[in-house]
Amino acid sequence: MKRFLILLLAVLTISLPATAAENVEIYIDNELLECEVSPVNIDERVLVPMRAIFEALGVQVFWNGDDRTVWVERGREFMCIPIDSSEIGTGIKNSDDEEVWVDTIHIDVPARIIDDRTFVPVRAVSEMLGAKVSWDGDNNRVVIDSRINEGGNVYYTSLSDFGRLYMVGKNGQFRHKLSDKTAYNLKVYDGDVFYQAKENNYIYQAGENTEERVLVKSSSDMLDIDGGYIYYQQLEAVKRNYGVLYRVNIESGEIERITDNAVQYPKKYRDYIYFNLDNDNKMYGITLDGTSVITIATGDEPALRPFNCVFYGDYILMEDGFWYGNIIRMDLDGSNATTISKGNSLIFKEQQVTNQVIYLNPERGQDIYSVNLDGSGLHLVHEGDPSWMDIDLLAKWDNMIYYRHPFRKEIYRVNLDGSNEIYIGYADDMKIVNGQMFTSHNGLYLDNLDATNSIKLYDRAVKSFEVIGSDVYIVDNASSKLYLADFNGNRSAVTSDSVGEWVSD
Repeated sequence: MKRFLILLLAVLTISLPATAAENVEIYIDNELLECEVSPVNIDERVLVPMRAIFEALGVQVFWNGDDRTVWVERGREFMCIPIDSSEIGTGIKNSDDEEVWVDTIHIDVPARIIDDRTFVPVRAVSEMLGAKVSWDGDNNRVVIDSRINEGGNVYYTSLSDFGRLYMVGKNGQFRHKLSDKTAYNLKVYDGDVFYQAKENNYIYQAGENTEERVLVKSSSDMLDIDGGYIYYQQLEAVKRNYGVLYRVNIESGEIERITDNAVQYPKKYRDYIYFNLDNDNKMYGITLDGTSVITIATGDEPALRPFNCVFYGDYILMEDGFWYGNIIRMDLDGSNATTISKGNSLIFKEQQVTNQVIYLNPERGQDIYSVNLDGSGLHLVHEGDPSWMDIDLLAKWDNMIYYRHPFRKEIYRVNLDGSNEIYIGYADDMKIVNGQMFTSHNGLYLDNLDATNSIKLYDRAVKSFEVIGSDVYIVDNASSKLYLADFNGNRSAVTSDSVGEWVSD
């Protein structure tokens, strides 16, 4: 498609009273932006000229006169804005230089041509460029934060580019490809990203100032990165999750063998790597340098597996049955094993670490119980409804438990002592972070713990979300685009790409 570089005036739209369109100022990064054309009010939306902003943010603007579309491009990301249309398309160019359409954004007021000037909506432009836009009513001005100086990076695999590895700033800028390999198992450490390639299962390192290099040139499973070492299992071809444990020094590249024999199901936690052998039902732990091995066993049956254990602060919790059983608590070195609950019990694996352990009794309607770590204070928290068949424990915060009906997606809250049980609402997913509740259901919402002060952070269906510090990362359900929101509901796109696996530093 042939495009011609033009001198356009693009605009922002923002909800304002109809009388507020005159004498509107535009501030970008706290500096007044000089504009040749005054704002225009259409349907109680203010349209503000934006050519200077496009230029300031390093965005190229092209005009296609054949189909009356404006093309906005930065790097290999693009936005197509048809004149007089309520839809805007966004996407990327992949490694084969093909245009991949990722998302369609619906807007209230379409782009217009007025007196040979082109106007476009604020939401589409701001999210495309990773900027935040707000209205300062006291000073009658549009405030644009380009976030140009905001630090931090996101590393992700591109669903639009065959799973290749990319890096982009949290502010949506400086997106570029780090690897042509199909990457997976991403981990961030010391400012770089470490990953594996599906082509060979080797372990690689890359980053903003680090050229891609291979650290482990054998088929492996990267377990963790800690103290300057990558801990991994060298996989054998004949058996899944089976192989010798190693670690590699990131700086020197020196490889050290940790176990003498091949092991199964390794799990690193703090100062040990826990694993099974294939000839008994015991679980073992080995120190990170391989110098000391411990044996963890509660009897010959059933087999203990690291993936069935709950590593709970300074303790290991486990059920002594195949699916559930008595709850046993022991120290991380396997000592001081104590049964803290007898009967068919299923530990809630995602709970906040406190002095209490929350678990289900699946024999009678999914009853919820609580017991102290020393085995005292065992009591019924919630008597389950047998008609439910199942129950989802979602979160524990302080003295409150949140649970959900798995089919109707109704969330309830109850105190640990069984009192004050209340209905919260519907949610596909829910997380409690630092005393604040995040729920997703046809959007993403931030609320207090009793769901009485909801703030909408995102207005479309959410595939997944993560809360990291004061940042909320949101993956759109339809497009898999990654957005970044703050706790006030301000959001912007991190990339116009479809994101698979991702991590941030």
